[in-house]
Amino acid sequence: MATIRDIAEMAEVSTATVSRILNNDETLITTPETKKNVLAAAKKLYTAVVFILKRSRR
Repeated sequence: MATIRDIAEMAEVSTATVSRILNNDETLITTPETKKNVLAAAKKLYTAVVFILKRSRR
């Protein structure tokens, strides 16, 4: 299962940054590129987990 730590490592940011981005923290000041990288990493890891779970059900 993908964790915040996995997303943070992939996006090269802290776990706190990942948490704040995923929770839409309006007080977080970050670049659009950082937000894009975190969301892309989360999507990539989520897709991988879903794929593995679907294959295991067969």
